[in-house]
Amino acid sequence: MFIGKVTGTVVASQKIPTVVGKKLLLVEAMTIKGEPPTLQSSGRVAVAVDTVGAGEGEMVIVTQGSSARLTDMTSNVPTDAVVVGIIDAIQAGEQELFNKEN
Repeated sequence: MFIGKVTGTVVASQKIPTVVGKKLLLVEAMTIKGEPPTLQSSGRVAVAVDTVGAGEGEMVIVTQGSSARLTDMTSNVPTDAVVVGIIDAIQAGEQELFNKEN
């Protein structure tokens, strides 16, 4: 799994039947760096199937690989990444790195 920020959506007019009706999100992978620790872009981007109703700008949890096909919505979908959660807060040690409310 990785922490990501939804940066957009992907629209494909031609796709296989098992992908029809699935919302595809563009997710930028994030990493924790520095001292004090901060949340920063890792430079990686993934297209992920949205299973939780995430929107642009939200921080999310993404599962990849064979585990991405274990949700109810993706069991028959050829996907390598799926959004499985919307993050409310991230804390490293005593420092809060992200809070959805702020």
